[in-house]
Amino acid sequence: MNSPTAKKRSSQQAYSRKILDQLATSEEYKIAGAHAKAIAIVESILAEDPECLAAVEELADNFLSLDKHAEAEKAADYALMISKESYIANYTKGFLELARGNWQAAIVLLQKANILQANNPEILRCLGWGLFHAGKQAEGVATLQRALNLRSDDPMILCDLGVCALHDHVFQKAIDYFEKALKASPLNERAYECLQAAKDFQAKLQQSQSNSPQIV
Repeated sequence: MNSPTAKKRSSQQAYSRKILDQLATSEEYKIAGAHAKAIAIVESILAEDPECLAAVEELADNFLSLDKHAEAEKAADYALMISKESYIANYTKGFLELARGNWQAAIVLLQKANILQANNPEILRCLGWGLFHAGKQAEGVATLQRALNLRSDDPMILCDLGVCALHDHVFQKAIDYFEKALKASPLNERAYECLQAAKDFQAKLQQSQSNSPQIV
């Protein structure tokens, strides 16, 4: 999962230099995958300032990266108690609703996150995925394309678009997306497995067409 926190929060400008430095260090640990260290830092901030929104948001983001969904949701709920305008909290809860297959609930939350933090490729990716699975295929693909325009080499966005094309039986387009995902991330298991599936489906379709009786 990509983090949606790439853009610096303007709200952090109100924090002390000490907290800003701690948040920056936590962000560095998170990007490096050292989530335990990142969490320890934000928890130390919250021990002194329990209503530090940025620290609660970082907590939710790290727990989400660790697939600790219950902890992520608890942190997101707390962030929303501090501010309903927390895009990270709305994104987190929207992501979790996607994981549960609650497409409409996810869309509402992710649309709000998108309003609060426009042009964020990870939020758009999740929103597009939710729209597609909620039966709004054209809008979902268009939203995923917007995400791809913002982050053209993101293997997760490319894979999502590939799966959508696969769902619509547009096999060559799906193959192209999965190959681009593998080029960007050669060890990506999802891209590799989906690519093989798309090639198998395409081969079966071509074989079926070649075996069909020809009308003279």
